[in-house]
Amino acid sequence: MGESTGDENANLYMRGVNEGYSGDLLEASELLEILKVFGEDGLRSYLVGILEGQEDAAEDEEDLLEESDEGGDQ
Repeated sequence: MGESTGDENANLYMRGVNEGYSGDLLEASELLEILKVFGEDGLRSYLVGILEGQEDAAEDEEDLLEESDEGGDQ
């Protein structure tokens, strides 16, 4: 199993954020490949990024719904 550097962890985190936000998630075999190449810390960074991205997407969707509700009141 490989190990990742701080820069690689940051990149994996950002990749996770972007993929979590867009809903474009990896298959299990691709997650195992991240684990193999970057180790547990790299995989953890990616997975935390996914969770953050999904949370950001949900908040943005909620904001859009609130804005559309407010626009309909005028």
